[in-house]
Amino acid sequence: MKTLKHITIMIAGALLIASCAGPSEKAAEISERLEPGEKPENAIVKTLDVNRSVVAWEGTKITGAHDGTIALKSGELYMVDNQIVGGNIVIDMTRIVVLDIEDPATNARLKGHLESDDFFSVASFPEAKFEMANIVKREDAAEGQPNYTISGNLTIKGITHGVTFPAFVNVTDGTVTAQADFDLDRTRWDVRFGSGRFFEGLGDNLIHDNFNIKLDILATR
Repeated sequence: MKTLKHITIMIAGALLIASCAGPSEKAAEISERLEPGEKPENAIVKTLDVNRSVVAWEGTKITGAHDGTIALKSGELYMVDNQIVGGNIVIDMTRIVVLDIEDPATNARLKGHLESDDFFSVASFPEAKFEMANIVKREDAAEGQPNYTISGNLTIKGITHGVTFPAFVNVTDGTVTAQADFDLDRTRWDVRFGSGRFFEGLGDNLIHDNFNIKLDILATR
């Protein structure tokens, strides 16, 4: 009888621990085992509003900087227990915009150069994509600060590399907003034009390898 009572107490304790395990733990376990871009069973799918979501970029060089945006083509976020566990985003590389140059001819010249094989080979690779692989909630994040660490596979010019960056995610009334600000090394995706790592004697024509990305994402049911 004592043994049976002991087993019963152990089972009750296990059930109590399981019931106290928060949704973040369940979501984290699901996210950890997903393949990049994989949709988990029974997940709630949030569709990106591509017209209200923004991907901003900035590239710098010895003599200054250029900035602009790239349009999103489509995307989904996968939610479990009101938390993001995965997702995928398709970027429309044919819609690169330069914002810092007002002169139309000069603006068009830089845009065309970015679309050329010196940079993103847009004719051959009109899409880039980001497939989320592992999303970890930062339980100790300060209010208004990045509260998730997002990892995944980023494919540009048909080349795929893993990336990880912090993000601030908010879920309110079924709508998901997310902001992120991080740098990428363009040479990992064979964008080497003007890179001092691959070319000598560039002088004032040197372009820094890292470029900045800012994401402002909105997704709804």
